[in-house]
Amino acid sequence: MSEYDVVVIGGGAAGLSAALVLTRARRRVLVVDSGAPRNAPAAHMHGFLSRDGAAPGELLAIGREEVKGYGGEIADEVVASLRRDGSRFRVQFADDRPVWARRLLIATGLRDELPEIPGLRQRWARDVLHCPYCHGYEVRDRRLGVLGGGPMTAHYTQLIRQWADDVVLLTPSGSLTEAQQEELTATNPCRPSPALPYLHRARVRLLTRRTFRAPPPSVF
Repeated sequence: MSEYDVVVIGGGAAGLSAALVLTRARRRVLVVDSGAPRNAPAAHMHGFLSRDGAAPGELLAIGREEVKGYGGEIADEVVASLRRDGSRFRVQFADDRPVWARRLLIATGLRDELPEIPGLRQRWARDVLHCPYCHGYEVRDRRLGVLGGGPMTAHYTQLIRQWADDVVLLTPSGSLTEAQQEELTATNPCRPSPALPYLHRARVRLLTRRTFRAPPPSVF
């Protein structure tokens, strides 16, 4: 059969959680997942109760089995198009196979838009990290770098100090106000000045570990 009560597009933690509730409510459910989760580069996940330190794929495998245990179906497919078809939705897969659903639940999640810095994508989720609450404990008490330039750079740099006393801020010259620079250098060393222009020019090579003899082992 190719008609479902609900088609869930996105088979990450959110999509599988929704599918689990729906299958337990005795709905006919199909979860469609392309197999490209946002956290694919990460070897471990942290802060998830009962699965702290587990590989992300392990959580998804368990979730899939739970959904299938209540009669849910999983399709490893890519959705090419959606359209209304009377009282239903027509879900077209990339291989041209269609299915129909009374309702759609979109759980495709987020996508990281990375700066165009050579070497960064290859190090992403390894030693270039996006979330101190996810990864900060594992790199605590080391010399850490912060790749800045946005409006929250100063605030985010102060946040990183919860995990390390020695923080190097890599940000374009002129991106911080004088008050922000004074705030950042008022306590334990977070060195945005006078090395800011130099660090800004060197940050690409820093991420590929070619510039400094002892670069920060991890950058947020």
